[in-house]
Amino acid sequence: MTDEIVLTIPSAPGFDRVAHLVLSGIAVRLNLTIENLEDLQLALDSLLDAAANGELTVGISIEDGEMTARVGPILSRVLDELEAEDAEVLGRRRVLESTVDDVHVDGDSVRLTKKVTIVGG
Repeated sequence: MTDEIVLTIPSAPGFDRVAHLVLSGIAVRLNLTIENLEDLQLALDSLLDAAANGELTVGISIEDGEMTARVGPILSRVLDELEAEDAEVLGRRRVLESTVDDVHVDGDSVRLTKKVTIVGG
């Protein structure tokens, strides 16, 4: 069974804390390492300013040792940048790839996948 949480937040300053709180709750529930939590928070932060319509929906699912976050809708220019950016260039894609295991543009959203480590597991 896959656990899934969906959160829609305004892309206004201060609401990143709400997303961090939700991610922290998931991390505690699953007994994830602090490094996993910090990586996921950094990845999410790098997309918060790219909301296409003033709000961002984050769907988080956990299955088989992986946490997947689907974040969107994202501005089309940012999606284009993510698809075109070279991993050698210091840009949004490189930040994402340094914090999660897979970055995939999927329609108007970005899917981030992170292998997670369970503390004591």
